Amino acid sequence: MVITDERVAELRRHWEDGFNQYDVDLVMGPIDQDIVFSSPFVQRRTGDPAKVTVEGYDAFRDYIEDSMVRLPGIRYAIESAVVSPQTVVFLYNFTFADGQAFSGVDYLRLTESGKITEWRCHYPRAFIDARL
Repeated sequence: MVITDERVAELRRHWEDGFNQYDVDLVMGPIDQDIVFSSPFVQRRTGDPAKVTVEGYDAFRDYIEDSMVRLPGIRYAIESAVVSPQTVVFLYNFTFADGQAFSGVDYLRLTESGKITEWRCHYPRAFIDARL
Protein backbone atom coordinates (compact mmCIF):
# COMPACT_ATOMS: atom_id res chain seq x y z
CA MET A 1 0.00 0.00 0.00
CA VAL A 2 1.13 3.54 -0.72
CA ILE A 3 -0.33 6.28 1.42
CA THR A 4 -0.83 9.21 -0.91
CA ASP A 5 -0.86 12.89 -0.06
CA GLU A 6 -4.57 12.84 -0.92
CA ARG A 7 -5.23 10.11 1.64
CA VAL A 8 -3.28 12.00 4.29
CA ALA A 9 -5.36 15.12 3.53
CA GLU A 10 -8.60 13.10 3.86
CA LEU A 11 -7.50 11.62 7.19
CA ARG A 12 -6.44 15.04 8.40
CA ARG A 13 -9.87 16.48 7.54
CA HIS A 14 -11.65 13.68 9.40
CA TRP A 15 -9.35 14.05 12.40
CA GLU A 16 -8.96 17.82 12.69
CA ASP A 17 -12.34 19.01 11.39
CA GLY A 18 -14.18 16.19 13.13
CA PHE A 19 -12.80 17.05 16.55
CA ASN A 20 -12.96 20.82 16.10
CA GLN A 21 -16.57 20.64 14.92
CA TYR A 22 -17.51 18.04 17.55
CA ASP A 23 -18.70 15.85 14.68
CA VAL A 24 -18.45 12.20 15.76
CA ASP A 25 -19.63 10.96 12.36
CA LEU A 26 -16.83 12.84 10.61
CA VAL A 27 -14.21 11.45 13.00
CA MET A 28 -15.58 7.93 12.54
CA GLY A 29 -15.66 8.05 8.71
CA PRO A 30 -12.30 6.33 8.11
CA ILE A 31 -12.46 3.98 11.11
CA ASP A 32 -12.28 0.21 10.58
CA GLN A 33 -14.74 -2.06 12.44
CA ASP A 34 -11.80 -3.74 14.21
CA ILE A 35 -10.16 -0.52 15.44
CA VAL A 36 -7.80 -0.75 18.41
CA PHE A 37 -7.41 2.63 20.09
CA SER A 38 -4.88 3.39 22.82
CA SER A 39 -4.59 6.49 24.98
CA PRO A 40 -3.30 7.18 28.47
CA PHE A 41 -6.80 8.50 29.23
CA VAL A 42 -8.73 5.30 28.52
CA GLN A 43 -8.04 4.22 32.11
CA ARG A 44 -9.73 7.36 33.43
CA ARG A 45 -12.95 6.44 31.64
CA THR A 46 -12.87 2.75 32.56
CA GLY A 47 -11.59 3.18 36.11
CA ASP A 48 -9.07 0.40 35.45
CA PRO A 49 -5.41 1.59 35.46
CA ALA A 50 -4.40 -1.49 33.45
CA LYS A 51 -6.92 -0.76 30.68
CA VAL A 52 -5.34 1.54 28.09
CA THR A 53 -7.09 0.34 24.92
CA VAL A 54 -10.55 0.48 23.44
CA GLU A 55 -11.37 -2.22 20.89
CA GLY A 56 -14.02 -2.22 18.19
CA TYR A 57 -15.92 0.44 16.28
CA ASP A 58 -18.80 0.88 18.73
CA ALA A 59 -16.57 1.10 21.81
CA PHE A 60 -14.31 3.62 20.06
CA ARG A 61 -17.31 5.71 18.98
CA ASP A 62 -18.55 5.77 22.58
CA TYR A 63 -15.10 6.86 23.75
CA ILE A 64 -14.96 9.70 21.20
CA GLU A 65 -18.48 10.89 22.05
CA ASP A 66 -17.61 10.89 25.76
CA SER A 67 -14.37 12.80 25.09
CA MET A 68 -16.25 15.48 23.19
CA VAL A 69 -18.64 15.95 26.11
CA ARG A 70 -15.80 16.09 28.66
CA LEU A 71 -13.68 18.58 26.68
CA PRO A 72 -15.88 21.48 25.57
CA GLY A 73 -14.08 24.25 23.74
CA ILE A 74 -10.88 22.34 22.96
CA ARG A 75 -9.28 23.21 19.61
CA TYR A 76 -6.84 21.09 17.59
CA ALA A 77 -4.34 22.05 14.89
CA ILE A 78 -2.32 19.44 13.02
CA GLU A 79 1.15 20.86 12.48
CA SER A 80 2.61 18.08 10.33
CA ALA A 81 2.12 14.56 9.06
CA VAL A 82 4.63 11.85 8.25
CA VAL A 83 3.96 8.50 6.61
CA SER A 84 5.29 4.99 6.20
CA PRO A 85 3.87 2.30 3.91
CA GLN A 86 1.11 1.49 6.46
CA THR A 87 0.97 4.40 8.88
CA VAL A 88 0.35 8.11 9.22
CA VAL A 89 1.62 10.08 12.20
CA PHE A 90 0.09 13.46 13.04
CA LEU A 91 1.96 15.97 15.20
CA TYR A 92 -0.53 18.46 16.59
CA ASN A 93 -1.21 21.17 19.12
CA PHE A 94 -4.34 21.53 21.17
CA THR A 95 -5.68 24.33 23.29
CA PHE A 96 -8.24 24.02 26.07
CA ALA A 97 -11.00 26.58 26.58
CA ASP A 98 -8.98 28.10 29.47
CA GLY A 99 -6.02 28.77 27.12
CA GLN A 100 -3.74 25.95 28.25
CA ALA A 101 -1.89 24.60 25.21
CA PHE A 102 -0.15 21.26 24.70
CA SER A 103 1.16 19.05 21.92
CA GLY A 104 0.49 15.46 20.98
CA VAL A 105 1.33 12.80 18.43
CA ASP A 106 -1.15 10.29 17.01
CA TYR A 107 -0.07 7.15 15.19
CA LEU A 108 -2.62 5.72 12.74
CA ARG A 109 -2.12 2.32 11.10
CA LEU A 110 -4.23 1.68 8.01
CA THR A 111 -5.69 -1.43 6.42
CA GLU A 112 -5.05 -2.23 2.76
CA SER A 113 -8.34 -0.47 1.97
CA GLY A 114 -7.18 2.69 3.80
CA LYS A 115 -9.29 2.39 6.96
CA ILE A 116 -7.76 3.17 10.37
CA THR A 117 -7.31 -0.10 12.26
CA GLU A 118 -4.96 1.11 14.99
CA TRP A 119 -4.80 4.55 16.64
CA ARG A 120 -2.32 5.38 19.40
CA CYS A 121 -2.19 8.73 21.21
CA HIS A 122 1.03 10.12 22.71
CA TYR A 123 1.40 13.10 25.05
CA PRO A 124 4.13 14.64 27.21
CA ARG A 125 4.46 12.80 30.52
CA ALA A 126 3.78 15.98 32.54
CA PHE A 127 0.48 16.49 30.69
CA ILE A 128 -0.60 12.90 31.36
CA ASP A 129 0.32 13.11 35.05
CA ALA A 130 -1.58 16.39 35.46
CA ARG A 131 -4.73 15.02 33.81
CA LEU A 132 -5.01 11.54 35.35
